[in-house]
Amino acid sequence: MRLVRLGDAQSAVAADVKAALASWGGGDAVLGGVALAGYLPPGRPRPVDMLVLLPNAAVVVAGVDLPDPAMRLDAPVTGQWKIDGWPLVGPDPTVNPAAEAVGVAAAVAEVVRETGLPVRLILAIGPYVGQVTQPQMDLDRGIRVLHPMPTTLLAAVRDVAGPAPGITAEQAGGLLIHLCPDERFTTDELIAEGFPAAATAAPAETPARKRRRWLPIGAAALIGALAVGSVIAALSTAGGPAPAAASQAAGYTRVETVDDESRCADHAYGDVKVWLSHNQCVDLRRWNYRVEDSGRPAGVAVAEIRFGGPEPAAAFQSLAEQPGAGGITELLRERPWPGGPTSFDRAAFTSNRSGGTVRLVETVWIGQPSAADDPALVSLAKRTLNLALS
Repeated sequence: MRLVRLGDAQSAVAADVKAALASWGGGDAVLGGVALAGYLPPGRPRPVDMLVLLPNAAVVVAGVDLPDPAMRLDAPVTGQWKIDGWPLVGPDPTVNPAAEAVGVAAAVAEVVRETGLPVRLILAIGPYVGQVTQPQMDLDRGIRVLHPMPTTLLAAVRDVAGPAPGITAEQAGGLLIHLCPDERFTTDELIAEGFPAAATAAPAETPARKRRRWLPIGAAALIGALAVGSVIAALSTAGGPAPAAASQAAGYTRVETVDDESRCADHAYGDVKVWLSHNQCVDLRRWNYRVEDSGRPAGVAVAEIRFGGPEPAAAFQSLAEQPGAGGITELLRERPWPGGPTSFDRAAFTSNRSGGTVRLVETVWIGQPSAADDPALVSLAKRTLNLALS
């Protein structure tokens, strides 16, 4: 990992963070990536202790200085922190110590959102904590609170970042020019730090609804994203797909259909992928459709996920609807669509549920700019919810 100092540390424990990262050495033998110490996100009054840019994630490491060492720390993202059973009280007892770090991570998410990289948050606690207890919900959503020993910090970064590369060395170089204009990184240097020389996964761009990655604007919005949102209405196709004539009659031309069986997590990303890895689906089907709307060609991406009952389906729909939580990978990102849209960037999105089945719909214009709030695209997406697709 390459370390770059951009500004001053904001916490005493930041020295431990820097020492841990330095112990991993240069190159990708241990982890790789680029760590920016003291990076100042736009609109924030203070820098973040460390921003770690990896091929598959941007990890914010924010220090939290405790008044004294502790044997045990209870550290929920929301709610009261406790040290050895006693409430941790600061100048404002209503403020969670994670609140500022959440806001910083939100600002970082806005900076890197064009890359599609998820933003993860690690709270580094000092001077020393023997054991940290977090709610399972926070752990599932990729937040880690820990004392930054080299091994524990390394394990946490690897854990929250995930396995699949998201950006190439060339893309990382372009992002780093924006993050630290006074530093320059050659493509070979970034390849040495583990960034792939060419795309080895789906394109980095994802729909605007989903690219408001992991911590949306502001601390309160992020906490909402860590919780779950809602999806709308009910599917009219609870009994399964209807004949092709129903969709063809509506002017839809099917480009491709793929039945992914029960491998839902393999075709998802972000928090949705994490959730699906712990909650088995029955099957996943995805479609690409082309349709004319007032003479303008549009691309439609549909995903239907079926679960064993309404309860897991309701939980999934809540998470899938939440901005920044990830989603189901569009077929376009896995295989070419000649004559179709180049991406589902800035797609209009909607979804619904019937029993144990959830349908997700995204729509974009082909050959012209799209916007998530375009009334025609929104109407097209909603219309697709109730079509019988084949």
